Amino acid sequence: MDSISLLPDDFLLHILSLLPTKDVLNTSVLSKRWRYLWKLVPKLQYIDIDENADHGIFVRFVDRSLLLSMAPVLESLHLKLGRQCSDVDIGFWVRIAVEQGLRELNFDYGHYQIVPCRLPQSLFTCGTLVVLKLKNVSLKDVQFPVCFKLLKTLHLESVIFLDDESPKKLLSSCPILEVLDLTREDDDVDNVTSFSVMVPSLQRFIYNGGSGAALVMNTPSLKYFKTLDCGSECMAGYLPEIVEAHVEVTCSNTDDILKSLASVKRLLLCLPSEPELPTGSIFHQLEHLEFCTCDTEWDLLMFMLKHSPKLRSLKLNDIHGYTIVSQSPMFHWEEPSSVPETLMFVLETLEWRNYRGWKIEKELASFILKHSRRLKIATFSPADCTQVRMELRTTVGMKYRILTELARLPRGSAECELVFG
Repeated sequence: MDSISLLPDDFLLHILSLLPTKDVLNTSVLSKRWRYLWKLVPKLQYIDIDENADHGIFVRFVDRSLLLSMAPVLESLHLKLGRQCSDVDIGFWVRIAVEQGLRELNFDYGHYQIVPCRLPQSLFTCGTLVVLKLKNVSLKDVQFPVCFKLLKTLHLESVIFLDDESPKKLLSSCPILEVLDLTREDDDVDNVTSFSVMVPSLQRFIYNGGSGAALVMNTPSLKYFKTLDCGSECMAGYLPEIVEAHVEVTCSNTDDILKSLASVKRLLLCLPSEPELPTGSIFHQLEHLEFCTCDTEWDLLMFMLKHSPKLRSLKLNDIHGYTIVSQSPMFHWEEPSSVPETLMFVLETLEWRNYRGWKIEKELASFILKHSRRLKIATFSPADCTQVRMELRTTVGMKYRILTELARLPRGSAECELVFG
């Protein structure tokens, strides 16, 4: 007998749980020791993305293996379906899993070209679910109220609702929800014009919104917030527990978003040109700021420096890599009449990625280095050739010139070490 077969059942079941269920069943032919072990595997994973494979064989395989499963508790069911399946088959599989005390469902239903499927009502009264991940699903026929008393993690991607009230009803049925990952289509696709997230227990929220859709938040326990939206309005109340935020938005009410993040400690910020700045707001706890330079006025950077009295680390980075020089708003920046106290007395670390050595960039770098009296390290990483605009392609000689210019800039801190990445 091989050495692996000598391991206890718990170890073998853990190993088998890491494999697709099709491969798990193949182990039954290895020896008597393995013949029935596959029936006890608590995590099942079915993948059907090969369009050339026989779909009928796949359906019968899932039917059989689910019906023969003898795991005391079904910890996880992962269905990744790359082609159209009948709601009857899918509903049958989900109902069997629910009856086995399902704790996690990951349902990935292909892509936008496949008609969204409907899941059985029994899923929405599954009192054992802790994690639920749905992609390309229609919830228009779900009967409320539903019950997810143990649900802590919810992922919704390209999910269709009946109306604006449906998301409210769904989320209100998750009393201990901690993680919400929401990716939306446009409001005329998912039928929701204003998506309300009123979850007192929520601690982590990732939002990828479609154009024209509004987001309304009331999440007082939120610690992490990431939003990537394409023009939707975001109305977020004050987030007193927020620790980290990643904000990339093109909406007009940026002042409301910034006000809600007043307590944040780590922030990545990418806002549209000429964003609205919140009056009177102070980021009392902000220590680390990553500032995207792709399409943002430098006035916003000066605003953040002025209103962040604890900022110790600043990172500048052109995250998206624009390609037309004339469109860059960085050429409209003017040196402020007064120097933010954060620069003079607090800032310790500066990192500038995709630095191109443009005149305006050099002026800003000079301003920061000159006035940062406590700066310990300043790291500059020149842009790669593929990221630099066509008329400013970086050569070895140009990189040498950029680094030489930076090295000659005066520094307000005698301890400042200049590093070229």
